[in-house]
Amino acid sequence: MPEYVLPEFTRSLRALAVPSAPGSDHDRVFAPLIQARTAAHRVQALEGQVAAFDAARLEREMRGVIEALAAERHPRSAPDRRALAAELETLAAPLWKALAALQRSASEARTAPAADRHAAWQRWTGAVQRVFNAADDWWRAALPALGDPRGRRGAFWRRVLRRSR
Repeated sequence: MPEYVLPEFTRSLRALAVPSAPGSDHDRVFAPLIQARTAAHRVQALEGQVAAFDAARLEREMRGVIEALAAERHPRSAPDRRALAAELETLAAPLWKALAALQRSASEARTAPAADRHAAWQRWTGAVQRVFNAADDWWRAALPALGDPRGRRGAFWRRVLRRSR
């Protein structure tokens, strides 16, 4: 059985090593990916690495983080909580797309014929890298919404300012 050595997925990320929000928000946002990376590095078989980066589980965990962040920011205002969660979900659209592509790539890697398996694994590692990049971009885009105490009232201006860049 060939060994598959994973590349370093976090080296090119700009926000991963820079905690930019108070408390442990940064760590919670990146925890699902870091835990998957750690688990994948423990194994050298393609099947184990692919299982560590289960796209459906990662999406559930990231959506759970979004819900928790919104609930903590607005514990007494359900409309503000829902508005923040919706804004964060919308900002995460590229992340959801990258996770869907990862799921497809994982399926292809698992079912690739032996002769094509290494190439399929390389495509899968590229998909994993795109998930890390999308999470990094999402975190930087989410910071203004997470740091704005105005709730729904601030969402309008954040959207306007994002469009004007």
